[in-house]
Amino acid sequence: PANLAISILDEANVEVIAGINLPILVKLASVRHEAALSEAVVTARDAGRKYIKVAGQQLTGDG
Repeated sequence: PANLAISILDEANVEVIAGINLPILVKLASVRHEAALSEAVVTARDAGRKYIKVAGQQLTGDG
């Protein structure tokens, strides 16, 4: 799906985010009317990264 979406990037005011998680969707929903597209996708990406955890590191206290 991301490959197909990338093919229309030049045709419309769209951006493609691959690997969606719930924090990304929540952040996009909250900023979509206030932020420019380029700013919204970076904000959403950063929100998604914040909540990616490695279980083994969490259990040992390393992450």
